[in-house]
Amino acid sequence: MNTGGKVVNKMRSLICCGSSGTGKRPLLQPISAVGSGLEASITNPEENVIGIKNFEIVVESKDDDKMQVRVDLSGKETGIVFEKVLRNFARTAPAIPGFRRGKGGKLSTKVPKEFLLLTLGEDRVTSFVIQEIVSTTLGDYVKKENLTVKDNKINTIQTAEELKSAFIPGNGFGFNAILELEKSSEESTATLELEESTVESS
Repeated sequence: MNTGGKVVNKMRSLICCGSSGTGKRPLLQPISAVGSGLEASITNPEENVIGIKNFEIVVESKDDDKMQVRVDLSGKETGIVFEKVLRNFARTAPAIPGFRRGKGGKLSTKVPKEFLLLTLGEDRVTSFVIQEIVSTTLGDYVKKENLTVKDNKINTIQTAEELKSAFIPGNGFGFNAILELEKSSEESTATLELEESTVESS
């Protein structure tokens, strides 16, 4: 379970530094533009495959039904997440020639990382890592802020290919995402009562 994410509740300018801290990104798209970004499901932090302890979320813009955020992870954290996912794949992957499984299905001999990546496919592992980073960090944020997200789905502004190109284990990594918000049942009830009260008074 993740408990260490840092949330910065402030608006940030439309030009921001990349995750490496150098250079400038192009102007962010308007908050209404989702395009063909990566779609991910918001998950309960307690059910996540991995836990991410250190990340930062900045609220870049917000209106009544949408919120745009920026999520950044340090190089150390991306390396940790990648290793966790790789180990998880190793436990659940089909038998690897030359490596026996012991009790509980665990490999009795440590498989070299390079060989494991070659067998599983680095592109597959990277895609899963990015999906987990998006789902885990934003799932944690949504729970902490007590937000209700439409269909429990979020979209990144960057495409899946752009995210994969930017991700290197051990290097800083960041992405922008759009959250479509819904009012909670309590908020909806309060709004309805206020509207009824207004009609009666008029």
